[in-house]
Amino acid sequence: MSAPRMAWLDGLRAVAVLLVLYSHLTRALFTGLWTATDEWLHTGTAGVMLFFLVSGYIIPASLERHGDLRAFWRSRVRRLFPLYLAVIAVLAITHPVNDPLASAVGHATMLPFLLGVPLITPVFWTLSFEMAFYLLVTTLHTIRAQRSLLPPVILAVAGMATTPLVPLRFGAIPAAGASLLLAGLTGVLSRRRWAEIAGGLLLGGLVLGLLLFNEDPAHAHDGLLIVAVMFTGTVIHRAEHGQTSWWRAGAVIAVVATGLLVSWFAELAALHTVTPRYVIRSVLTLLVFGGAFAAGMTLRRRRTPSWLARIGVLSYSIYLVHYAVIELAGPVLESDVPAPLLAAGYLVVVFVVSWLTHRYIEVPGQRLGSSHAGQHPHLAEGRR
Repeated sequence: MSAPRMAWLDGLRAVAVLLVLYSHLTRALFTGLWTATDEWLHTGTAGVMLFFLVSGYIIPASLERHGDLRAFWRSRVRRLFPLYLAVIAVLAITHPVNDPLASAVGHATMLPFLLGVPLITPVFWTLSFEMAFYLLVTTLHTIRAQRSLLPPVILAVAGMATTPLVPLRFGAIPAAGASLLLAGLTGVLSRRRWAEIAGGLLLGGLVLGLLLFNEDPAHAHDGLLIVAVMFTGTVIHRAEHGQTSWWRAGAVIAVVATGLLVSWFAELAALHTVTPRYVIRSVLTLLVFGGAFAAGMTLRRRRTPSWLARIGVLSYSIYLVHYAVIELAGPVLESDVPAPLLAAGYLVVVFVVSWLTHRYIEVPGQRLGSSHAGQHPHLAEGRR
């Protein structure tokens, strides 16, 4: 039987998605409020970084619980792709793209942001980094290095050393990227040891090549650090379960936190905006998502408020739906209706649609081909 959900992780997912929702909603409807708060805290950045920490904490543990790469990848596809494809289908109808074939191939890999393919909706950039992390975790698993503490340290140091990263920029390479991804996954899922290793190394090389040489300019400073943050979540999980010492985990956390600040300060320097206020903003952003995760761990044995846990359960739907609603309802949001009424209506739509997409797309998708199809959907998802 699958393990029950960890409510404290759902609580953290809720905090993360609410931070992102606040950032986008205030930017669309309450620009004065957004400007005032953005001067002191990057709420959107804090939210997605918290998501990344949670993924890093639980994804490698999920792979080890499955004990099998095929089961792991089946669970990832069932978990992520049904809603992802549904959102793409809706937006493709309402927002036609210039090169449908390249867009379809790039988005099918869930790496469009790193393959240079224009995103059909901006929030998909985070999913590209999630997929990159899954592929690197797969690489480490195939070479039996999944418990190494080096990945976040290497990525953080490389991120600091290369900021701002000036990639070669291959440009849009969806066909090449998809071919290498397919070849690598075929190898790691073949159950032949030599093919697993070769496929894992190919996937790792693909991801590192994209991160180093085809990084989007928007993340020229912190692209490598984003993946380092996810691996930091893994290190925390290992320390919590006695697989490494807390002092070693603390050293990794310190290196990655330093790397983030160095990269963010370098970005401020590039923009000629190194001011006390913006330096404080960088520090506060780090403290908010890091502190939220630490608080969640500290309070994990206490009961998580049911409403917060419920938002966490819906967080993937909310994340993918909320910005699509902004895009689809653009004319309405720009109307003369008072902003508070628009915001209330927007939130109702987002939460209702998210509940529907979770109930009728996410949950059935998770049951497809699953031996746990008869279980309660929350148990079938397990620890993610």
